Amino acid sequence: MELNNTIATPLYKQLEEKIRKEIDAGERAAGSRLPTENELSESYHVSRVTVRKALAVLSESGYLERKSGKGTFVAEKKLQRNITEVISFSDMCRMKNATPGAKTIKIALEDPSERDLTEMSLHEGDKILVVERIRYMDNVPVILEFNKFPESFSFLFGEDLNDSSLYEILRKHNIILDHSRKTLDIVFANAQEAKTLNISKGYPLLRISSTIHDVDNTITNLCKQLCIGDKFQFII
Repeated sequence: MELNNTIATPLYKQLEEKIRKEIDAGERAAGSRLPTENELSESYHVSRVTVRKALAVLSESGYLERKSGKGTFVAEKKLQRNITEVISFSDMCRMKNATPGAKTIKIALEDPSERDLTEMSLHEGDKILVVERIRYMDNVPVILEFNKFPESFSFLFGEDLNDSSLYEILRKHNIILDHSRKTLDIVFANAQEAKTLNISKGYPLLRISSTIHDVDNTITNLCKQLCIGDKFQFII
């Protein structure tokens, strides 16, 4: 296996891209050990410096994990999430060649709290639509998600929210989510959350609370996500 030293792309970059594509395609499984630097150097007919640089880039981007005295391993797949952007979970998965999934736990009309009334600019007597779902990456639960919509979003009762993107469903109804205000903090899983996410009670979770607006700056929903932090790489 040889890289092309006659093109402008540096050899380390070619090697980095080749290994990254193999990981994305599932040819190198999470947890599997990479050949040593010497072995990679011989396989690709490049220097150890080139190999070391390629592996460093892959480690920094979360594709590889170096374990002292043991070698270099393919890291568990992590979703890259830019906190400043509004992007669907399904799109995040697809960008990492992962399969998104969803399971609806609850969808119901409920009375809003005083805080809901204020944050969503609702009136006394208004109802809210509550949607609770588990989000999966490659069949592994990674997010427990709670959404609150105005009652006008009751059309969601007629949609299949399992293994579906809410963003895409809303887009079908000409509702385009555009921007959000987020707060982040760490919480610890209670017994029910732990059972739902298949983690131990007290496991630390990243809680992302968002107020989401459409392109007309109208508040569409309040969203709270409890994320298993080690499944994500957050960009701020």
